[in-house]
Amino acid sequence: MKILDYSIDPFSRPAFRSFFNRPKGPASSAYTASDRSIHLWAVGGMADYMLFVAFNALIMPIFTTGFGLSPVLVGWALMLPRLFDALVDPVLGHFSDNVHTRWGRRRPFIFGASVLGAIVLMAMWWSSRIWAPGLQFAYLLICSVLLYFCWGVFNMTHVALGYELSDDYHIRTKVVAVRAMYFSVAAFCGGWLYWLALRPVFGNEINGIRCISVGMAAIILVAGLIPVFTSRERFQHINRKHVNLLAAMRTTLKVRAFVLVLLIRIFQTLGLSLYGAMSFYIGTYSVCQGDKSLYSSLQGIVGIIGFLTSFAMVPLSAWLSQRLGKRRGVIWSYGAVFLGAVLLPFFARPGVPYLLLAHMAIFGVFSIINMMFMAAIMPDICDIDELESGQRREGLFSAVMSFVGKIENSICMLLSGYLLAASGFNTEIAKHMGQQAPEVLSRLRWMGFTPYILFSAVTFIIALRFPITPKMMDEVRAKLDARRTFEPESAINSEKQEKLS
Repeated sequence: MKILDYSIDPFSRPAFRSFFNRPKGPASSAYTASDRSIHLWAVGGMADYMLFVAFNALIMPIFTTGFGLSPVLVGWALMLPRLFDALVDPVLGHFSDNVHTRWGRRRPFIFGASVLGAIVLMAMWWSSRIWAPGLQFAYLLICSVLLYFCWGVFNMTHVALGYELSDDYHIRTKVVAVRAMYFSVAAFCGGWLYWLALRPVFGNEINGIRCISVGMAAIILVAGLIPVFTSRERFQHINRKHVNLLAAMRTTLKVRAFVLVLLIRIFQTLGLSLYGAMSFYIGTYSVCQGDKSLYSSLQGIVGIIGFLTSFAMVPLSAWLSQRLGKRRGVIWSYGAVFLGAVLLPFFARPGVPYLLLAHMAIFGVFSIINMMFMAAIMPDICDIDELESGQRREGLFSAVMSFVGKIENSICMLLSGYLLAASGFNTEIAKHMGQQAPEVLSRLRWMGFTPYILFSAVTFIIALRFPITPKMMDEVRAKLDARRTFEPESAINSEKQEKLS
C-alpha cells in the first residue's frame, strides 16, 4: 500500500482536493478585522508621520537657513542615517518575522521605536548657532542616525502588522486608506510646523521648533503605543521553520510583482526625493520671492487638502478598488503624476504662489491615490509568497522595500546638498533673510524639475507592466485557505514529536 507524504506535498491530500474544488464563496467571506481594530491599528500612522516629518520637511531648511550649516554637510547628515538604516532594515525585518515573544512579533519593536524616537526628536534641535560647523554636523548626524533608525523600525513593523488585518483583495485597500487618513491627520498639523516655528512669539525658527517638538513627541507616544496594547497578531506562530536571511531575500526577489513594485519605488523615489529636496528653495525663493512664511502657509493648505482627501478615501477606497482594480488604479494614478510633473514648470511661476498651490492640491490627490493602491498591493504579494514558500514574511518584504528606498534616498539627499551648492545658493544670504540671485533661482528650478519629469515617466512605463489582478488573488487565497485549514493539525503533531525526541 502506497503511503502519501503529505508533509512534502500537502496538495496531494484527498481532503485538500475536495476542499479546493468546492464551489467558491464570495470574496466577502475572507477574514477582515473589525472596524474598531483597523482604526486602533491605523492611528499609529500619526506617529509614523511625526517621526519622519523632521527629515522630510524640517531638517534641511532649519539647519541651513536657521543654524547656517552648509547644505553639503546637512546632505551628508541626512544621507548617512539612511545608509546605516538601510543595511539594518533587512536584518530587523527578517528577525521580526521569526521572533516569538509573549507580546508578539511586531509590538515590542513598535513600543521601543515610539519611546526612543520621541526622546530623540526633542533632543535634535538643541544644537547651537555659535558651535563650529564640525560640532553642529556631528550633533545632527548622531541625532539623525538614532531618529531615522526609530522611524525605520516603527514604519516597518507597524505596516507589517497591518498586512494581517484582512485577506480580502478590495478591503485591503480600505485598510490602507484608514491608515492614510490618520497619517493625514498628523500631516494636517505637520504641514504647518515650519510656519508655526516662524511665529514671532518664539523669536526665531530654532526656538520655535524646540517648543513644537514637545507636542510632536507627545503625539508619537500616544499614537505609537495604542497599536501596541490593542492590536492582535494572527500569524505570530506560522513561521515554525527558520530560513536564513539571504535565502529569504532571494526568495522575495523571485516574486515578479514585487520586483516591479521595487522598480516603481526606485524611480518614483529618485524623482520625488531630488525634487522634494529642492522644492523648499524653489517655492520659497523663486515662487514666493523669499517669503518663507508664505511658502510654509501654502504647504499647510496642501496638508489640509490632503487631510480631507484621505478622509474621503476611507469610504471610497473599496469602491475604487472594485471599480478600477488595483492594477488600473496604479496605472491611472501614476499617469496623472507624470502629467503633473510635466506641467509643474508652468505652474511654479515666480511671483504667482497660488498657481503653485493649485498644482500641489490637484496632483497631490493623485499621489495619495497611487500610494494607497501601492500599499494595498503588498499584502497580496505576501500571500503569493506564502503560497510558494509556506512562510509569512511581511516584515522582510517591508524591510526590502525600505532597504532599497533608503539606499537611494541616501544618495538623493547627498546629491541634493551638492546640487544646492552647485546652484550657487548662499546660506549666509538666506540666514539674513536676503534674496538669491536670478541665475541661482533659474538653476534651482531646473535642477528640481528635470529629474522629477524624467523619473515620473519611467515609473509610469513600469506601472503599465504590473500583473496582479483580482482573479489571480482569488485563486491564491483559495489555495491558502485550503492549506491553512488542513495543515495546523499536522504542524502541531510535528512540534510534539520534535519535543519528545
